[in-house]
Amino acid sequence: MDETSLIPYQASELAAARLLVLAAHPDDETLGAGGTIALHSGAEAVLLWIATDGTRQEGVDPAQAASYGELRRDEARLAARSLRVPEPAFGGFPDRSLSERSADLDAALGALIAEFRPDLVLCPSPVEIHPDHRALAEALFTRVAGSRSLDADHDRYRLLRVGFYEVSHPLLPNALVDISSVADRKREAISAYASQLAVRDYAAAVNGLNAYRRLTLSGAGPVEAFRVLSYPQISAESLEDFRRSIGPALVRAGGVSTAPVTVVIRTRNRPALLAEALESVAAQTVRPRQVVVVNDGGAPVEGLDRFPGAFDLVVEQRAERGGRSAAANRGVALAREELIGFLDDDDRLAPDHFERLYAAWRQGPEAVVYSDAATVVHTRTDAGWEVRHRLLQYSLDYDPDYLLYANYIPLHTLLLPRALYAQVGGFDTELEYSEDWDFLIRLSFETPFRHVRAVTCEYRVFEGGAADPAHVAAGAGEFQAARGKIYARYASRRSEEGLARAFDRMRAQIAFWYDRDGRSQGELAYQRESHRHLGERLERAEGERAAAREAIRRSIELETDRARLAVENEIVHARLADLYAANERYEKDAVRSYGELGRLNGILEQIYASRIWKLHLLLDRLRGRR
Repeated sequence: MDETSLIPYQASELAAARLLVLAAHPDDETLGAGGTIALHSGAEAVLLWIATDGTRQEGVDPAQAASYGELRRDEARLAARSLRVPEPAFGGFPDRSLSERSADLDAALGALIAEFRPDLVLCPSPVEIHPDHRALAEALFTRVAGSRSLDADHDRYRLLRVGFYEVSHPLLPNALVDISSVADRKREAISAYASQLAVRDYAAAVNGLNAYRRLTLSGAGPVEAFRVLSYPQISAESLEDFRRSIGPALVRAGGVSTAPVTVVIRTRNRPALLAEALESVAAQTVRPRQVVVVNDGGAPVEGLDRFPGAFDLVVEQRAERGGRSAAANRGVALAREELIGFLDDDDRLAPDHFERLYAAWRQGPEAVVYSDAATVVHTRTDAGWEVRHRLLQYSLDYDPDYLLYANYIPLHTLLLPRALYAQVGGFDTELEYSEDWDFLIRLSFETPFRHVRAVTCEYRVFEGGAADPAHVAAGAGEFQAARGKIYARYASRRSEEGLARAFDRMRAQIAFWYDRDGRSQGELAYQRESHRHLGERLERAEGERAAAREAIRRSIELETDRARLAVENEIVHARLADLYAANERYEKDAVRSYGELGRLNGILEQIYASRIWKLHLLLDRLRGRR
């Protein structure tokens, strides 16, 4: 992997018709994205929204907080005028309170997006140091990621792009925006925040950061950095995985707390994948207290001593293969904690998996909670396994009627009480396949489930390898036979009303995907047509370039001829100068010659008029000469 795959080496055009810019405090928007905001001054609509009142700046007397907050709002208005965009709107949340007001913040963001309908939202990144910056980023990420196809307001989110920007902590960007053309406007806007510049030299810090961001781009001038995600990318990503992909982890493994959870992992002859699964458990921000690994008749498991102190690790080595259901039941029998979670050896948990599930379980009232899993398809390359694509495949709100027809809850998304597991009788050992679906159906008869709309784990698929030889594909006969047995087992539980609701839900899903496919086909056709037009324009440009080259060639020839003629002209002028000088000498000689002839003619006239000449003429006649 070279550096060009990690950071852009070309500037990006981060353009939007309707731009929503979120800031935790007055000045965040200008420091982090002021240049990009200025570049959108001619957009259809720009809305700056500042969440807090900004009153808890260091050194501010609490008695003066209200007036200080108004001063900062005035500075924000002045900065917006410098950027040539409308004045900001203010959320009014108390400074440093956003993490404690998550529900209110979520509602405010939902109302903003519903009313303004942006196509691009800019927000401080989740790797920022300030807790308000992080809370705002997390609230936006969670709201966008939690939108689903059957939601009435899903159209507000499914085409949305989110660009996270940096204020006080750099991120790993995938978009660099050249702001050199509006650099003066950004500097003027920053200078509007005189109260903040009196605390720290934010201007110098941002100027340095923006200059540094030019490092991989040609040219000169400041550059702003962003991490831009589309809705499909956000919805299929864990927040903590995303955070760690763009910057250092802010919370170390186990840094939040531990949870009374036992994780049961079934494995068989996949030591490398098992190690990755255990590493994902060890990386949890809220760590489970116990992990039970059941090796179902495979080769002895080794190398598990790499996790000292992370959790209480119990390894059960079964001499013969007893099947997936028996292995899971044995793992739960060895569990000591109040709650149970599951993980197959070829799957992976995101670092915030148990943090989110345990928080949801504690909130209640449902005894069973589950999250979403992204399907991640890996393909083998010369460098090893690489991700080919990532898709949010498993994410449906709880519906017991629909569960009677299809399983939409991967087992490793689940967290439930160990006592409830025992109450429903665990996994059916007569089922080797779809045993998790059968278990979930029986579990739904006892209690409703709570759905956490967030990807917290991966369902991993390895193309052409890394699979258990004893495992069969979903379309195989044994698998379908097991599904048929389960379907027949609970036939009496199905009702006409439940079937109608399930079909309605399936129809809505099909309609959504059909519409999405139609839109995708339309977008593909548009892109193809655009490509055709671009091809035609390229051909015209090539023709124009060829004509320009010919014109340049002719211009060079003409310039050469002009230079040659200029040289010849100089030679002619030199020769003319010589001729003019010679002519001038000739004229002077002629004048002297005419003067001499005149003098001689005068002498002759004197001679002809003299008596001597006349006597001479008379003698010549007498002698017969004339």
